[in-house]
Amino acid sequence: MNIKYAGIDVSYYQGEIDFNAVKAGKLKDIPISFVMVRLTVGMQLDSRAIRNINAALEAGLDVGVYSYTTAMTPDEARAEAELALRTIKDNNFDGRLTLPVVFDIEENEVLGLGKRACTNISKAFMQTIEKANYQPMIYTYAAAYNNNLDKDELRDYPLWVAAYISERLLNNTFGITNYDIWQFGVAGNHDFDLQVIGSIPGVSGQCDCDYMYADLPAMIKAEGKNVFPSKNVTYTLTVNGIPSKATAEELLARAESEGYSGSVTEEKPSEPETPEKLEVGDMVRMEEGAPVYGTTEKFAGWVYSSVLYVRSISGSRVVVSTQKTGDITGAVNAKYLTKI
Repeated sequence: MNIKYAGIDVSYYQGEIDFNAVKAGKLKDIPISFVMVRLTVGMQLDSRAIRNINAALEAGLDVGVYSYTTAMTPDEARAEAELALRTIKDNNFDGRLTLPVVFDIEENEVLGLGKRACTNISKAFMQTIEKANYQPMIYTYAAAYNNNLDKDELRDYPLWVAAYISERLLNNTFGITNYDIWQFGVAGNHDFDLQVIGSIPGVSGQCDCDYMYADLPAMIKAEGKNVFPSKNVTYTLTVNGIPSKATAEELLARAESEGYSGSVTEEKPSEPETPEKLEVGDMVRMEEGAPVYGTTEKFAGWVYSSVLYVRSISGSRVVVSTQKTGDITGAVNAKYLTKI
């Protein structure tokens, strides 16, 4: 896969970070452009999360957040997701985070629940994030992704996978080839700095390093996720049966208070189409697929491509044939005939 972007992920463990220095740094000649910040651990806020997010945003980095789960049930996972969303909103990060809200499932006690439970817990968190129109994502390490999660059920969610091995081994040995972010090592760690990054500018000590392959910020902005205004999607809501203009304006004001925009228009119902006036002897063509009058049966295929003659008319029922006299072809509703 072609690496597009380089980044790091951080938590309170890294202490004070100079994100301007991070932004000026590189991973193997690729400029560092993004950071994933740990937001929560279970139902607790990471003590440096808000400072890290604000500082990273001010430095001009693309920023996403992750929640390290301790959830043992789907309800607990939903509560963790709601905490993440509240924290984002309460700190005015709506429309500022350009990367996903990530579900980090790697705790041994959680993984020990088994594949079915881990999959349900993961889906509960991500569906809650998705319902709020934020972009969810799942993070775990390669072996857990293969053994503790149902990949088919999670395939619609972006994947951030940790594997401190070569990408060839990740692809061929683990069989994981479809991921959006790869956490490939720990800078400064004797055992896990396989690409010999050494250190990250602006960060003291060890730090996780990541490559991103998809342009997630562009996708999130274009699709109007994370409270960004959508650039390529417009929705039109038509409500029928509103008794007065005042009621319509009241409904619009309520929608606008929730961030939508619109207008009130008055439309009169259109008049039903009147079939073309036909007379006996007229030459006509029949609409493709028109049924035999009063049934759902179709005519023989050649009828629809033939010139027909009107033989008799009774209300909307018109009898036609391929000749002015002779055998009758059948009866059809007048709305399916066009005079020629």
